[in-house]
Amino acid sequence: MLGVPYSVELNDIGLFVSKGLTGPDFVQIVKDQLDQLYEDSADSGRVMALALHPFIIGQPFRLRYLDQALEYIAHHPGVWLTTSDEIAAHYTRTTAPVQGSD
Repeated sequence: MLGVPYSVELNDIGLFVSKGLTGPDFVQIVKDQLDQLYEDSADSGRVMALALHPFIIGQPFRLRYLDQALEYIAHHPGVWLTTSDEIAAHYTRTTAPVQGSD
């Protein structure tokens, strides 16, 4: 069993509903998170999980901010835009020991 990091801090429910942040707040938080993780990744890989729910981030008045955040992420060289399943598969393929090889 593998666990892929899940960030409570970048969960749209927590940001918009619990904390009452705005769309521009969301964009800035995503940028700050990516910038720090990008800097940290000079030595090893990092995972930035965005927990998004269509009924929250999919509201018409929030979509432009999601677009801005994703544009910022997508334009960083070396960023792998992927899913948790693809991360787990990559990890298993490249790092995890083969079961029964002990």
